[in-house]
Amino acid sequence: MSAQPSPLSVPTRPHAQKQPTPRTRFFWWYSLSLLFLGPFGFVVGPFMARRATRKAALRYPLEAHAAQARDVGFAWWQWWVMTPLTLMGAFWVFGLFSGLPMLLFVLYAQLTQ
Repeated sequence: MSAQPSPLSVPTRPHAQKQPTPRTRFFWWYSLSLLFLGPFGFVVGPFMARRATRKAALRYPLEAHAAQARDVGFAWWQWWVMTPLTLMGAFWVFGLFSGLPMLLFVLYAQLTQ
């Protein structure tokens, strides 16, 4: 006589879902991280998009492959959103770096008094 395994111990596959394409995932991570994190979004956005793509490929390998196969590039509206955000982020970085010497000088002057 064999005992049936409990339904809780049987590994189940996560529910299959339609995955976004890698470029769509990159667009959302890049745009939102630039919007909320400023110049740090230049690093955080692509890093998190790559991480999310890897996790999707591990969890849903067939769906991730299908999403990659149907990826044709960025849509025109994604380019229109990413271009001003990238320019704003570049100006943010320029402003940060141009003000950094004065900030360091003021901190030095305050700490040495």
